[in-house]
Amino acid sequence: MSGLPTWPLGAAETLWCAVALFAGYAVRGVAGFGSGVVATPLLVFAMPLSTAAPLITFLGFFVSVRQAVREWKLIEWRRIVEFVPGIALGVPLGIWLFKAADPALLIRALGAYVVLYALYSLFGERLKLAEYRFPRWAALPIGTLGAAIATLFGGMAGPVYVTYLDAMRLPMRVFRVTVSTTLLALNVVRSAAYLASGVFRIDDFALVAAAALPVLLGTWAGEWVHDRIGPDAFRQAVGGLLVFSGLALLLR
Repeated sequence: MSGLPTWPLGAAETLWCAVALFAGYAVRGVAGFGSGVVATPLLVFAMPLSTAAPLITFLGFFVSVRQAVREWKLIEWRRIVEFVPGIALGVPLGIWLFKAADPALLIRALGAYVVLYALYSLFGERLKLAEYRFPRWAALPIGTLGAAIATLFGGMAGPVYVTYLDAMRLPMRVFRVTVSTTLLALNVVRSAAYLASGVFRIDDFALVAAAALPVLLGTWAGEWVHDRIGPDAFRQAVGGLLVFSGLALLLR
């Protein structure tokens, strides 16, 4: 697995990547997650997965720090701590799977999971599933799965952690910043793994700098929408996001 190139893209590919990043981080600005789920499948049409995964990881780190600092007092730290052992297991597992497994098969499997969760998010209350609560031990396998997926694809762990946190029925702002801070913790471990394994090199940070503008614009646009959307519309938006993302992954 090679490191990131120095942005060997034409004008059309560059524009495509900018739109993909804007869309992904606009979604994250609204929901607190979703940048990788939306942006990564679009980015890989213009760059290899070994480029897209570290790029999304480092961009997500900076965005998550900003959100965590702004809403520090709302973070549900207990929920994040529950994920730490799983993250410690999932990141090295993800590095190993990246080298051993077929990425196309893994992406389609994730797409199926995302669609199933989206159906639950949209229709679970009608099926009287909303009262279900995960047992405490479920944080370990969920944390491991999310970390492995994020390491493989540079993101896409949001829906995995949302499955657990959404069942807690946290208030919308608490939910968003807690998801974002969970992804921040995951990004720290994942970034160290990318650097230690040579997937990402110091001189590759020029690519992160080039992506900063669409990421900032998308984040600001998403936060503007977030402040103007109600809880019911928010839940529907999350479900719609996951349907779109899951189908995009299945049909790649």
